[in-house]
Amino acid sequence: MKTIRRPLRLPLLAGLALAVLLPFVGVTGADAATAKAPVLRPLTARQVAHRLTGEVYGFLPYWLETKQTAGALRYNLLTTVAFFDIGLAPNGSVDRTWPGYLALTSPAANQIITAAHAAGDRVDLTLASFGFLQNRAFLRNRTAQARAIKQIVQIMAVRGLDGIAVDFESVYRRDLPDFSRFVDALGRAVRAHNRIGRVTVAVGASQAGAAMAAAAFAGHADRVLIMGYDYRSASSTTTGSTDPLVRRGGGMSLTWTLNLFAAARLPMNRIVLALPYYGLSWPTASARPGVAPARSAYGRSPVYTIRVSKVAVPAGARSGYDPVEASAWVAVFDPHLRVWRQTYYDSPRALAAKYALARSRGLAGVGLWALGYDNGLAANWQVLAKAFQPPPKPHVKPKPKPKPKPHVKPKPKPKPKPKTVHSTAATDRPPTPKTSKPKTV
Repeated sequence: MKTIRRPLRLPLLAGLALAVLLPFVGVTGADAATAKAPVLRPLTARQVAHRLTGEVYGFLPYWLETKQTAGALRYNLLTTVAFFDIGLAPNGSVDRTWPGYLALTSPAANQIITAAHAAGDRVDLTLASFGFLQNRAFLRNRTAQARAIKQIVQIMAVRGLDGIAVDFESVYRRDLPDFSRFVDALGRAVRAHNRIGRVTVAVGASQAGAAMAAAAFAGHADRVLIMGYDYRSASSTTTGSTDPLVRRGGGMSLTWTLNLFAAARLPMNRIVLALPYYGLSWPTASARPGVAPARSAYGRSPVYTIRVSKVAVPAGARSGYDPVEASAWVAVFDPHLRVWRQTYYDSPRALAAKYALARSRGLAGVGLWALGYDNGLAANWQVLAKAFQPPPKPHVKPKPKPKPKPHVKPKPKPKPKPKTVHSTAATDRPPTPKTSKPKTV
């Protein structure tokens, strides 16, 4: 996942700009403490909804836990809402001062958990940790892991959560066996608390991500979620999609990643492909798509990420759609800086193509990073509905009921004939037969 900088938890991926990260949710410990906490319980097996033909796993970052976002969520088109995120101190304790933890205990979170459960959606908590050295220290400390697992399960119990998403970014390959053991221990604790609890592991879209996915499945993870974005960054040689369906000129893309994971013989039906609700914007010397970025302009017009809700096509702009990479683009000229700015993002048409890819590969479903980045765009929900709602059952005209037969008065039964009664009187007796005399000899 993408997040902001924090002490001891630094992502190695390019940080999001303020346009993506703001506004932050204004939740304090006092707010959480004074809020009347409802009784929150996880879903039972019977309560889990199965209305969609695939999973739709939506991440909700703490900086988007607002009433506006909560009110715009279409819970009937989601299967899981994952709160992002909580972190750990070096000794394995949950960092209860981090905004993600405070947001999780807020009244807004109560509302979201209650609404999601009412719709039969699972609610997960994301455990995030960034940095090779930080992750190595934790994965080699069994005491810290035991403490973390115990506190995480306690949070699940108090908040009525249904699972955990593990987002450990930047793990050395030699530490993958330790990572696998941690996932296994976490999963056993989660399922001991909740029989249908799940552990989902987020991995990158590269060879390292495939190796991490194999380690996660070896640790009995229920799902692996591929972070299908950041294929391009500020250092890319050409402009283009941050999550290309197929990359122009060859190279890493969503199709390349799924081929890689399939070749590694990973269970594709337990893999979720997460797609971005944000785009990438570069300064360029021309409006022609796919050109080299104007690196000389980075100082005054840097590359940045942008939510899809912030992308605009003003008058005079040039725009189009790249069917190869499955990406919309817009180029706007800045007369003050004397540069063009090219922005690539996933329009509803682009998302439809990528959902189709996930379905064609037999994946468990898709993920969204992040809920709220589209500002509840109706077209995005409609694309999800078209991709994952089952077709309506054909209307079968009911057979007409047979007409009732007219009532006919039954004919009276004939009276039985009286039986003949034979008298026992002497006159009615048959005559006594005559006997002949015996002959005299």
